[in-house]
Amino acid sequence: MYLTMYEDTHETLIHNYCLSEKKMRYVREPKIATALIKKDPLRHAILAFEGDYLVAFLTLYEANGGSFYSTNKNCLLVQDLSTDYRHLRNGYVQQAVQLLPTFVRQQFPTIDELMIIVNEDQAFTKVLCKEAGFQNIYSELPDIYGSQVFLQILL
Repeated sequence: MYLTMYEDTHETLIHNYCLSEKKMRYVREPKIATALIKKDPLRHAILAFEGDYLVAFLTLYEANGGSFYSTNKNCLLVQDLSTDYRHLRNGYVQQAVQLLPTFVRQQFPTIDELMIIVNEDQAFTKVLCKEAGFQNIYSELPDIYGSQVFLQILL
């Protein structure tokens, strides 16, 4: 498996990416996320490939210290983490999360923190992120955000 930055040549793969209805309640579809990325230079789409198959997707957001979640100017927020529905239960998201710190060090050398905010399937996500070195951190949020878990890794 390998990670790569989104390019316009990936457009067909992005449009053919399938999410379950449940997952679409918590993450943006890749075609929506990539449309936002084209308008916002602080957002980046990352694609996970197994061979020729696009199996997982995520976005990174450069918070630049202006996020409610982190005041660190060198922090990237991991968002929209998903597996293509046709490739579920093969461990691809776990592999992608494990590759992410090295990938970020190569692509974003000034970044020293990654943060994942988990809204759903917390038990599963916490386990896979902790295996990649993420730590659970505490943060107070207004009740409007509901139950969230903050996972962080310092690079």
